[in-house]
Amino acid sequence: MKRVTSAERTSSRNSILHSFLTGILVLAIWLSAAPQTFAAAPLTTKEADEVFASLSSGKRVEAEEMSYRKPEEPTVYLTFDDGPSAFTPQVLDVLKEEEVRATFFVLGEQAEARPHVVKRIVEEGHAIGNHSYNHVYKELYSNFGAYWEQLQRTEQILFDATGVRTPLVRAPGGTAGNFDAFYFYLLNRGGYSVFDWTIDSEDARKAGATAEDIAHTVAQGPFRHEVTVLMHDGPGHEQTLKALPKIIKLFKDQGYRFAPLSTEVKPAQFGVSKAKWQRGTSWSAFQQQLQAVEEHRPVWAAAGSVAEEAGAGSEVKPAPETALASGGIAAGGPDQLRLRTDYTTVDFRRDGFLFREERFIVPLRELVQPLGAEVVWEPGARTAVVRYGSSRTEYDLANCELRVYREQPQWDPSGHEAVTVIPLPEMELREGSLYVPLRSALELLGAQIVAYEPETDGHPATVRATFRQGLPLELGRLWAAAAKRSVPV
Repeated sequence: MKRVTSAERTSSRNSILHSFLTGILVLAIWLSAAPQTFAAAPLTTKEADEVFASLSSGKRVEAEEMSYRKPEEPTVYLTFDDGPSAFTPQVLDVLKEEEVRATFFVLGEQAEARPHVVKRIVEEGHAIGNHSYNHVYKELYSNFGAYWEQLQRTEQILFDATGVRTPLVRAPGGTAGNFDAFYFYLLNRGGYSVFDWTIDSEDARKAGATAEDIAHTVAQGPFRHEVTVLMHDGPGHEQTLKALPKIIKLFKDQGYRFAPLSTEVKPAQFGVSKAKWQRGTSWSAFQQQLQAVEEHRPVWAAAGSVAEEAGAGSEVKPAPETALASGGIAAGGPDQLRLRTDYTTVDFRRDGFLFREERFIVPLRELVQPLGAEVVWEPGARTAVVRYGSSRTEYDLANCELRVYREQPQWDPSGHEAVTVIPLPEMELREGSLYVPLRSALELLGAQIVAYEPETDGHPATVRATFRQGLPLELGRLWAAAAKRSVPV
């Protein structure tokens, strides 16, 4: 791990302090005009320094607390890496015959060569995961920027082939000795779930392993309540295909149910161990990488879960749009709807919102303008452009899709603006107003729905949301601009 010099740390702290004081000035101006309160203070220089110091020492820091669902029955997650290959369709045939769903961690370069196979994986109800673009360790583990570039490249390839944007990730070779604390933290911060395994079939570890060898290795366990089995469907793994029926029978005989992975499954992870690679992360590089993953995170708001989009994991249903199927919403929806955030309240009349399939659909302008965003309608393109912070989002009614634009991080040599395209068939134009799903629009602004209060006599139904930094958007934008001017690269 590269040691940060005293001069570098002092310079970085001074830059952050300058940004912090600029933010305080902006905060004072904002408070004088808007006396509302908000939930939490921004990350202080001391807190940011502590996170960086912990990661630099090799200690993992969770970017956010995750919640998972433990299945009632013993469950096995069959996973296949390195495909799709020429014989992946045969793997899919076996799974279909056995009525088993699995997870495929695919390589971008293989997916480019066989997009029809990737599409079949999703159409048949399996989950799909990101296994990098080319599986070259020396590139992936030289620095996080290189890993991130391959992750994003493969993510877009899979999206183009299937319409699914997956947050499921598996590190080539596993995380042990390859990931450091920075990799774990940044991927967690970016909304990804990193999966290792609990049983290695050793179909890639032992040269010349036969189908009998592979099945025998899996049979050694360990057989826990939740089991994740590592196998491969890449080139040269025909013996794994031959072993697959035996492996499925093994788990069926022991009473296991089969399921694909999802973000609601607690990942099997090896944790941080002695690194195989010589690399270091400077304070400024960490800040740039953190900015990149934060700017990418909003795509999950509209992309939905892997299980929802791919038809996988029907026993584990994603949270509904209101975040509260258990909140007692009447079939026709409430008569009045109120959105309450850390610093403002937005009320919608009964004729000013829709309630469909447990989702609130609201007018875009009435939602985002009170939160500090700018909205411009472009009639020729039938597109609403929302600007907030350093990014912009285009709600394209003609194509029923979102386009999320963001600047590339400074360590990305391309220098081009990145765009993420997300299908959004729920948007519609009603009486001159563009209506969009409430949850996705909020999360694209950096907010998260945390509670729902059903409608009662005299009180409207209330959706409560909080911004991750606890700051109103306009203040967050000014703060980010001040920091961008002050922090050296």
